[in-house]
Formats: sequence, C-alpha cells, structure tokens
Amino acid sequence: MRIKILVLMICCSFLIIPEVYAVSKEKLNERIERANNYLEEVMAMRDTKIPSSLLRKSHGVVIIHQYKIGFIFGVKGGKGVALKRDKETGKWSAPSFVTSGEGSAGFQAGVQGIDTIILIMNKDGLESLLKAKCKLGLDASVAVGPYGRDAEAKIGPDTAFLVYATANGLFAGLSVEGGVLTQDNSANEKFYGKDEVTVKEIFNNEVAVTDEAKDLIKLLEKYCRETEQTESDFVSS
Repeated sequence: MRIKILVLMICCSFLIIPEVYAVSKEKLNERIERANNYLEEVMAMRDTKIPSSLLRKSHGVVIIHQYKIGFIFGVKGGKGVALKRDKETGKWSAPSFVTSGEGSAGFQAGVQGIDTIILIMNKDGLESLLKAKCKLGLDASVAVGPYGRDAEAKIGPDTAFLVYATANGLFAGLSVEGGVLTQDNSANEKFYGKDEVTVKEIFNNEVAVTDEAKDLIKLLEKYCRETEQTESDFVSS
C-alpha cells in the first residue's frame, strides 16, 4: 500500500510541478491555441471527425490535453478549456479553464499523451461542470462518443458526456479509472483580469471575449453549421 501511494505521488509530481508557479497569460493563450488546433485536427480526419449534428445538439464542449504516467499504478492529469453552447441562440461562450485528474489501477507502464474532446449533452452534464469538481461517471453519465451519420441514434437518453480521445506516445496495459474535472479558478482570474470570476459568469459571457478565444469560438460555429450533406461529401471524397 505504501509503495502504491509513493508511486502515485511521484507520478503526480511530474504532472503538477510545472503548474505550481503562477500561470502566465501567454501560457493560457497556448492552452486555447492547442484546443483550437486539436479540434481542427479531429474534424479534418475521416476516422475521428465528430458528427456536426452532435455539436449542434450539445450544451457545451471540453477540450483537454493530458499526460498519463504509470508503472503498475498511475495517474492522468491535464489542462484545457470548456465552453458552453446556448441552446436557444446557438452561440458559444467564452472559454473557462479546467484541469483534469484520474487515478488508475491495473497493469500499466509508460508515458502517454492524450487529447480529449468531451461533448456535454444535457443539463445534468452542464450543471455538473459548474461544480468546483465534476466526477465523470458519478455526477453524470459518460459514454464513448459515436461516429457516423446515425450517431444520434447510438446515444442513450441519460448520457451527459460523450468522450472522444486520441493518444500518442507509449503506454501498455488495461486500467480502471474515475476522472475528475476541476475548475481552474486561478487561470480564469489571470486570463480575464477579474478576481473571483465564476464559471457561470464566463459561460453567460459576462466577461470580455478575448481575440485569442474568438478563433476557437469561430471554429466551433463553423463545424456546427456543417450539414449532413457536407459531412457525407467529406466522407466519400
């Protein structure tokens, strides 16, 4: 048991130490840029393209870059952004910064980089994200995101989060995990220049949307506008 705790602490140190120091505005802009680039990459590939119909149906999106480190026992942590989509107007909010963390048990060894897009599919999912910590699978249900023209038919009525992830690097093994999304309050305060700014204020666009965030919002709007015919042409080309 002590060995397990020690290994987890060492793994966590690799993930947390770089973020202990004050986060700069430049680094936060890089988070948004990475989210923008990954979304564009996913939507440009036939095998990983998220159906635009699901984006239009969603209540929001979370885009995270994570590192998974493990030897027998491991941890996964990362950082990214979350945006709300107004169901009435179809408009996307300014981004709120989030971090993620998971513990895992099972045979595993290596280091792995993981990029993840999580679609928020109902009010339960959105309300869970407004909490200081959102436990995926406990606070709201999670499912692997489907692909294809009939993707909506594959979603359960109570599914709150759809997860789309791609991985690179080396990792071996099967693990059982429970993920947590945490609001990165210090990053939000730094980015928006406002003390104690809340996620609700950001999601309600009660903050100024920066130029850096506008590119990501425009990209989400672009993919939401894609029609079923456009996606069909993309796949057949």
